[in-house]
Amino acid sequence: MKILVINTKFIGDLILSTPGLAALRKKNPNAEIVLMTRKGYEATLKNNPNINRIIPFDFKIKKKNLIKRVVDEINFVQSIRSERFDAVISLHPGDRIAFLTWFSGAKVRIAPRKQPFNFLFNVLVDVEEDSISYLEYYNKLISAFTNEPVGGKTDFFISTEEKNWADEFLSNNNVTSDDLLIGMHPGASEQTKIWPSQYFAELIKRFPPVEKIKILLIAGPKEEEIVKKIHEEIDTKSLFIYQSENINHTAALIKKCKLFISNDTGTRHLSVALKTPVIALMPDDNQQCWNFYDDSDNHFVLKGKREFPEGKIPFLGSISVETVFNKVREILKR
Repeated sequence: MKILVINTKFIGDLILSTPGLAALRKKNPNAEIVLMTRKGYEATLKNNPNINRIIPFDFKIKKKNLIKRVVDEINFVQSIRSERFDAVISLHPGDRIAFLTWFSGAKVRIAPRKQPFNFLFNVLVDVEEDSISYLEYYNKLISAFTNEPVGGKTDFFISTEEKNWADEFLSNNNVTSDDLLIGMHPGASEQTKIWPSQYFAELIKRFPPVEKIKILLIAGPKEEEIVKKIHEEIDTKSLFIYQSENINHTAALIKKCKLFISNDTGTRHLSVALKTPVIALMPDDNQQCWNFYDDSDNHFVLKGKREFPEGKIPFLGSISVETVFNKVREILKR
């Protein structure tokens, strides 16, 4: 049997689909399970043993001229059809995905019911984005194929090569196994989810100036300015930066941390999957959809409000530095 699972969203969403992929593999141990991801995100689950292959889906094709776009679209559809998938599970609604699923020729075509071209699927699931937790959302779509409830924890797999890379990176930054390594990701994809950089700087200043505490700042794409502002305010050799270019290297570093502090972004989900304790700084709205972990996951939420000051950049406010520092001390004492 050949099964295609389509998830063309981002890092957090891919990680949230891992319990479903594990359930799919358990139910179909000999199946070829192929994952379609957004182009540029193929590496996120490349080490996951429940997947045989990954196919990239290029959304930038829409920006090409009409003739080139039509040719490329037809070629991609033909390549999917030639795979002869027995089943396609679409984890998101979408017009292009609906037509791609139909032209795949798969006998079983699963997707959320609420979408314009739902008649192109033959198994429709009554789940809707932003109405339940995204973890439950993905699990329900997979369970429509397995015919069993899907549970379990998220996971993320790191290769030996990536672990060795992290060891070398930390060694080059004078971090030893005796050090207390605290990681921080001060960026996010949306401005209103970003705790101000000066707050991160003030938090770091509160740590006692001892050699055994090391602070790792992780900067995602386009976040250089955020970490630069923090670094400029901190005069210590215990602070160093990793400019993330490889999600698996980022994961290997987070795995080495005793604690990770993150805005509501992909590294939050990554930390939970890696079983690294994480303090998540999150907006207090939309908690039903995105706040589905608990203390048993080593996930500790501090809620704030999205602030929109007139004439200034929006930010995540109302979480004091003192509150975060007290939570850090509480967790490290455990």
